[in-house]
Amino acid sequence: MPVRRSLLVPALALCAALALLCADLAPVPAFAGSSAQLAVRGSRMPRGATIYEVMVTNPSVGARTRLNINEKTTVDEIITKARKEMDFEMSFLDGDWYLYEIEDETKPLSGAMGQYNLRPWGPEGMELHLLYQPKV
Repeated sequence: MPVRRSLLVPALALCAALALLCADLAPVPAFAGSSAQLAVRGSRMPRGATIYEVMVTNPSVGARTRLNINEKTTVDEIITKARKEMDFEMSFLDGDWYLYEIEDETKPLSGAMGQYNLRPWGPEGMELHLLYQPKV
């Protein structure tokens, strides 16, 4: 008479192995960063400061970026951040960058942005033009 082995033990072992394998392959939430990193990013603006979003455009190449600023943000800081975002950081391009309000490109902006008509981003939001104008 042939020996009858129980299939229960190998079946349980197979189920346990599959459960362990599936637990390792389970989808993990795909986040770009942890909440600790987000807290650090958000802390770059002073507390209590009103944050404005401005659109900075380089019209000669069509590059655009959106920046969060406040009243104390200087034009030089905006130029530096916008150049970095638009990949205009080449050393031979240092200096000779000017920032203008889109409505009036006759006089460049300077100093802190609080002296200009900052407004929340929207249809009437603030758009700035970043122009490279080398002195000849």
